[in-house]
Amino acid sequence: MPCQPDQGFAALAVQQPETERMSTSTLSAVVALRASSSFLSEEVHAESCNSTIALPRHFFFGLGLALTACMGGGLIFGCAPFQNALVHKYGYSMADTAAVWGRGFEMFVFGTAILSPFLDVVGPRWFAVAGAAMEWLGHNFLTRTASFPVTQGVDILSFAYGMVGLGGNMLMLASVQFCQLYSRSSTAAALLMGAYQSAGFIFTIFSLTNVDFSTFFGIYQVISLVGLAVVLLSFPDKPCESPQDAHCSLPVACTWLCTRTATVDRTGIGSLGRSLAPLKRLRTWLFLLSFSMAATCGAWCDGIFLSELNRKAAADPAAKNKLSQLIFWMPLVSNATFFFTPLIGALIDSHGFPLAVQLLFAVIALLVLSLWLLPLAWQWLTLLLLNWLQAVTYTLQFAYITRRYASDQFGAVMSFSTLAQAAVNPLGVYLLSAPLFQAAIAFIPCSLVLCGLWSWQETARPA
Repeated sequence: MPCQPDQGFAALAVQQPETERMSTSTLSAVVALRASSSFLSEEVHAESCNSTIALPRHFFFGLGLALTACMGGGLIFGCAPFQNALVHKYGYSMADTAAVWGRGFEMFVFGTAILSPFLDVVGPRWFAVAGAAMEWLGHNFLTRTASFPVTQGVDILSFAYGMVGLGGNMLMLASVQFCQLYSRSSTAAALLMGAYQSAGFIFTIFSLTNVDFSTFFGIYQVISLVGLAVVLLSFPDKPCESPQDAHCSLPVACTWLCTRTATVDRTGIGSLGRSLAPLKRLRTWLFLLSFSMAATCGAWCDGIFLSELNRKAAADPAAKNKLSQLIFWMPLVSNATFFFTPLIGALIDSHGFPLAVQLLFAVIALLVLSLWLLPLAWQWLTLLLLNWLQAVTYTLQFAYITRRYASDQFGAVMSFSTLAQAAVNPLGVYLLSAPLFQAAIAFIPCSLVLCGLWSWQETARPA
């Protein structure tokens, strides 16, 4: 008989209205007894299942949050202090730093598109291990920034920056499965996206101290190795599909080296027809195109923000003192999406996707207009809107994939979304060196049409 996870906490949740009428002491006793019962049940379950240990769902989700916040692909989104350090410490020009960001982001996008389907084949554990290894390699190159000639450094740093983002993104994708452990999966996905974006905070250290790349990225090499060991030991082989799936196949060392057999069911998961099935639906195409336009707009704003600040500062000498403040706060304000992602996730869980899709268009339009039309002193609003755009875009992406498609299609649909983004992203790279009014012409009308159709589709056919 297959081992079943403990149901103690679920029973406690069902009986909560009764316990609320108890006295405080009685309630404490009941909670203590149930906690003890749950602990003993888990111990019995662990013994009977040998190499599979049932652990609370909060452990897995918390682990995914922590790893995503420390090592997620959002690390590369704190790019303004990184670019500023390249200019002032290593002799690169603003054009060079824009190229590092643009090419690195292209690698991040294309790499995610190519590798995402392998999540459905190899399972979360080995997908996350590969991602942590890639991130370590990227940090290794970045530690040697000072030794690269500027003429060759742009290409090398672009590769390294892309590897950091790609590896961190693979780690995050392997963690998204833990959202299925909760009935309100959209809110869980929103929290994970907040952690993903907050990873970029760490680059603020380049604005606060004189730490060099060798020291900073050397420390991150160690963090990457620790993360690799953690996911190897704790991530499951098969993606979680329901709140009853919290499990960990330990001890991994002896079971894998001695008697381990593949636990990922490849009958169906590897089926090309099943992987391509989502592309037969109109809503999939509307989702892919709307998401890719929003993600490209956010990446464009990330890449052009610093150079646009310098341009506005040159045109308004009286506001130059605002420049250093904006550079310092850019990775904090623009990436602090965890303040808003839970609200967006709750909105989706309560009212479905149409309102969130309409909000997506509104934020795209306001962001482009703010960066284009507002003076330097008002660019705080642009940072706030960039925060909102990233919060809505990536919460929608992961909530939509987890709720609209089967768990064994997650990697395929994720690949489709990043391929669509990769197809649109050259537009963002071109707009990095184009006048801002062209960005307004490119992003606003297209987003209006795509988001309008997607919202209509979700309203007409919500299931």
